[in-house]
Amino acid sequence: MHFNRLVLKVASRCNLNCSYCFMYNLGDTSFRNQPKFMKESMIPHIVTRVANYLKEYPQEVFTFTFHGGEPLLIDKSFFGKFIRQAESLQEWFPDTTFEYNVQTNGVLIDDEWAAVLKEHNIFPGVSLDGTKKAHDMYRKDHKENGSYDDVIRGLQLLKRKLGFVSVISVMNIDESAETTYTHLTDISSDYVNFLLPDYTHDSFPYPPKAMGKWLIELYDLWIQDENRPIIPFFNGLTNAILGSQKIARHEAHALVIETNGDIEAIDSLKGCGENFTKTNMNVFSHDFKEIVQLPLGKLYFEESTEKLCSKCLECPVVSVCRGGRLVHRHKKENGFNNPSVYCEDMILMISHIQNTMMELVPSMYDDSISKMDALEIIDYLNTLDVENLEDLYKKDLEFFSVV
Repeated sequence: MHFNRLVLKVASRCNLNCSYCFMYNLGDTSFRNQPKFMKESMIPHIVTRVANYLKEYPQEVFTFTFHGGEPLLIDKSFFGKFIRQAESLQEWFPDTTFEYNVQTNGVLIDDEWAAVLKEHNIFPGVSLDGTKKAHDMYRKDHKENGSYDDVIRGLQLLKRKLGFVSVISVMNIDESAETTYTHLTDISSDYVNFLLPDYTHDSFPYPPKAMGKWLIELYDLWIQDENRPIIPFFNGLTNAILGSQKIARHEAHALVIETNGDIEAIDSLKGCGENFTKTNMNVFSHDFKEIVQLPLGKLYFEESTEKLCSKCLECPVVSVCRGGRLVHRHKKENGFNNPSVYCEDMILMISHIQNTMMELVPSMYDDSISKMDALEIIDYLNTLDVENLEDLYKKDLEFFSVV
């Protein structure tokens, strides 16, 4: 078990009601039983558990992410109180760099919050899904009002006060990739973390290949832009194609602490069903490493890139995507024994990036690597006789069905 990011759910409520939110709107209502805010008394217990973990699993960089719900709903003093206690970790682990960031919807950002973030060197990420039309389509408040104007105000304030803007953007194919890219770069965003919407096989709304085509358009705009922002999604895919990392492994680098201290795997898995991520483990009584004693914890942290469905194991690009994110593979009927809902999209994207890189920097590739035909790969996978393939991990993956 190796993770290097602790996601702290400091607030379990949100001032927005985004339709695609896995926390509140994709089937898991367990948040209603959570305290609204993380208590200050929990901080020393979290710090102790982090210390116990780092003694056994040293990390070069360890990140604390303040998250929610909406983390800026908590009292402004909490971040400083947490960091002051967490600073003791630097003395115990001088070879580890400790970083702090916050993921916010941006609506509550004001001068006081900007001052808090600057004082404690907390890197903010703000959610913005493109233009006003695209953003307000999904990111509304509880009165059905769009949040775009408030988010832009917050982003502009951060730009003035901190000197940078970091954006997290859920991909929206209802708006063209060009419109989205142009808008996000026009607002001077230096870093855009594009995310695939966290749907399962039971909720996936898109036609085949639609997201892949959108991504290819976005990638071409980005790669041709001399002043392009950092887009981790594309950087990760490129590095995976070059063999320096596996993109799916990034997901298993995070552990979640709920407002009541519960220890859980990544929160996107809440979209798989009611109480799906619950472990009955808590920072008051359990070390982090104990989560791998549970089936979901073991699959998520240790086996998610190896235990794949038979179709994935036959795929020519499995060494790059490693099955994709775990939540995207889930189906109530048979758990995780499925390819990603974005399987064909990722094949299109991976093929396009590899072919583009071969054209731009042919010296990076040897004779053993050739251009890829995405449609040929998709056709091959769709015509596989899956029923007669050896289903190595069927029992383990279908354990997580919720029928």
